Amino acid sequence: MSKKILKLLVVHTYMAMLTVPILFMIVWYFMTATFNSYTGSFSLDNFAFMFGPIESMGIKLPAIWPIVLNTLVYSFTIVMIEVLISVPAAYAFSRLDFKGKRNAMKFLFIMRSFPGVTLIIATFFILVKMNLVDTYLGIILVAITGSLPGHVYIMKGFFDEVPWDLEWAAMTDGCSRFRAFRKVILPAVKPGIGAIAIFSFLGAYGEWFLFKLLIFSDTRLIIGGYIAKLITEENVIVDYGLISALGLFYTLPVILFYIFSQKIFMKVNIGGSKGV
Repeated sequence: MSKKILKLLVVHTYMAMLTVPILFMIVWYFMTATFNSYTGSFSLDNFAFMFGPIESMGIKLPAIWPIVLNTLVYSFTIVMIEVLISVPAAYAFSRLDFKGKRNAMKFLFIMRSFPGVTLIIATFFILVKMNLVDTYLGIILVAITGSLPGHVYIMKGFFDEVPWDLEWAAMTDGCSRFRAFRKVILPAVKPGIGAIAIFSFLGAYGEWFLFKLLIFSDTRLIIGGYIAKLITEENVIVDYGLISALGLFYTLPVILFYIFSQKIFMKVNIGGSKGV
């Protein structure tokens, strides 16, 4: 057996070991959601949430499609804000010299050093004082402050990889700094922009804790918070069939998203590789 074949065998075996638990989870979701334990037959009753409001063991759930719309609007809003802030901020840290640059970079590290849960009580009281509890603006502010520093570091690594000669050549040919940034530098860091956009979307799509803590209106829920409503005060899942159906509905778009965006993920390893 040649070294190339052996290497491919090892890689594919390793990837299969990582994939099998995910496939098992999806199959378990499907079997639990579609198997009626009372009749022992195939049933789609657990997917009734797709057709209107439902009630399960005293817990009322609103129609799912407005919740899906909330999820998409919230996720894409987070993506837009984080990309619009992290890209120019990372460019400034990578390309410009300004007073306090090193201290600002250290401050980004400090912001990432505290787990978000340890700050949640203080965050809640701040939002109460600002009248931002039970609002999307409050959730968005909390969400982006937690993830933005990491995305700035990722993008800084991508900007560091772009040769200075490209920018200098563009400005020598008559481009302003902004035009050189827009026409020359941005196309060179598209993989990094794609990576942070994907990370932002998946982080927002999977959010539930902030919505469970700060959102009290059913009309403002996203899918994560919708599923969390099926957990009682004693933290016991009340209906395994229903929550499996919801889990399948919730998980499949993410898996498809990963499949179509994996090429961008493969390029993210160079991000953040250089220091100040």
